[in-house]
Amino acid sequence: MNSKNITPYNEKGERHGYWERYYNNGNLHYKGNYVNGNEHGYWQCYYRNGQLRSKGNYLNGKQNGYWERYWDNGQLDSKIYYI
Repeated sequence: MNSKNITPYNEKGERHGYWERYYNNGNLHYKGNYVNGNEHGYWQCYYRNGQLRSKGNYLNGKQNGYWERYWDNGQLDSKIYYI
């Protein structure tokens, strides 16, 4: 695990607050917020090569609204709407 990772927890030991995770090569893997152990709010995930993999919102741990997914060359793969 990279020492740059930001990983806050609440008093129950659940993921809570802003998180960042990095690959061993130093590139960002993902960033987003947790609320009491569930993904919540805007998230971005990246490929190991640094290209954006996906972006969108979570609501209480479930994908919500529009999400975009990308190929590892940066081109848009799909747009999906989650309810």
